[in-house]
Amino acid sequence: MKRKIALCAVALSLAVGGAFAMKNSPSNPELRHFSGKNIAVIAGGREFAVHLYDNPTANDLYAKLPMTLYVENYPGYDEKVIRLEQKLSMQGAPKGDEPGIPEVGYYAPGNWIALYYGHIGYWSGKVPLGTIDASTDEIGSIEPGEIRIEAR
Repeated sequence: MKRKIALCAVALSLAVGGAFAMKNSPSNPELRHFSGKNIAVIAGGREFAVHLYDNPTANDLYAKLPMTLYVENYPGYDEKVIRLEQKLSMQGAPKGDEPGIPEVGYYAPGNWIALYYGHIGYWSGKVPLGTIDASTDEIGSIEPGEIRIEAR
């Protein structure tokens, strides 16, 4: 009986630990290989480097640069949104994604780039674009206003 209880405890521990690890890991690792392309996000006098992933959506963003847009807070979530004038390619895109933190992604239904600085979970229509060299506090402190995105 003690052995059965011990085995159940080990199995439960592994299941809970595995679920926790999956929940905190970004989804779609196959879309998170770096392309070697970098961009700069310039906001409020600060410049943040973004290392783009090698996927059609990130490549399309890179091809459309430079852009001067507007960044705003997304109420209720730890992300900044930059609304785009043109849609990005969704070729080969997943049905959805759970972003890593901090990370940059594209949300197709809203046609915006998001700078993630807190856990938001899985959402349909999200595509990972790249990692950003900024702390979660730095991203969170970006004030609404003009933002510039340039190739580097």
